[in-house]
Amino acid sequence: MSSSVVSVILLADIAVFSVYVTDVLIRFGIPVTLSITYYRYERWHKGFGFLFPALMVFVCGTAIPIWIITSFQSFALGSYLAGIPVVAEICLLAVAFSARYKRKPGLIYFHYACAIVAAACAVVWLCLVAWHIPFMWFWVGLLFGFVAVGILTYTLKKCTLFWLELAAFYSIFFTLFFIYSVPFQI
Repeated sequence: MSSSVVSVILLADIAVFSVYVTDVLIRFGIPVTLSITYYRYERWHKGFGFLFPALMVFVCGTAIPIWIITSFQSFALGSYLAGIPVVAEICLLAVAFSARYKRKPGLIYFHYACAIVAAACAVVWLCLVAWHIPFMWFWVGLLFGFVAVGILTYTLKKCTLFWLELAAFYSIFFTLFFIYSVPFQI
């Protein structure tokens, strides 16, 4: 797959994810977690809760295969590190399909554990594979940007998981986009 096709796919991921998050923020305010938007959409209009699982499936179908390929191409250990995005994909799909966790009380722990593992996979991958990319300060800035917004909106403590989820998603999206769009070697 050419880098221009990959860049377009990643831009589509960034755009779709951003539209979803923007709609959530405008329509419902800042949620505690991204997955709670399933219930918010359901309350707003019956049947619209499917938007959250659809978003996760879209991300898993488009960005994560690029993430896996990038891991293989990164360096000698890439083939071993390709398991990180695979675990993240499995966990994101589990998050997507367990979004109705309030209907089965035990499912909430599984749901949150999968979300935490997926975010941890993003951080571990960034630390092991993409740490030497010149955009390292971009990731740090992105994280601090979300922390700053959380502080300014007085939601950092209550909505910590939401801000961390956004930082993890956008870090992976932008890192992959930079890898395929900016001419440097990983």
